[in-house]
Amino acid sequence: MSLLKKKGVREAEMPSGSLADIAFLILIFFMVATTIDMDKGIGIVLPSEGGEIEMSSKNITNILIDPRGTVLMDDKEVEIRDIKGVVETLQMQNPKMVFSVKAHARTKYKVYVEVLDQLKQAKTRVISIAE
Repeated sequence: MSLLKKKGVREAEMPSGSLADIAFLILIFFMVATTIDMDKGIGIVLPSEGGEIEMSSKNITNILIDPRGTVLMDDKEVEIRDIKGVVETLQMQNPKMVFSVKAHARTKYKVYVEVLDQLKQAKTRVISIAE
């Protein structure tokens, strides 16, 4: 007789006792490591409370936006794409010009943002957002 015994074939088995724990840890890792991209909106620097300043009416240009998206600058209708040129001209004539933007409650947000974009492209320094 031989001293060596023939070994039986072992079956490979994956331990599944801690599989739920591993899945939970992986889930936690991805939740912590993943960043969620949030819309930041329009960056506006607001003045401190009580910082009202009296302005001369010759230094203020009123921009009104109605619910249909029509833009009026000092009671004259202006196309949105033309705002930049008009604002640049007004700023050359009066560097202290303040642009007061007032929109109707039913004005589409897209139109309001387009008007603010035109003012920003014209390098407007002071924009007043009226209620």
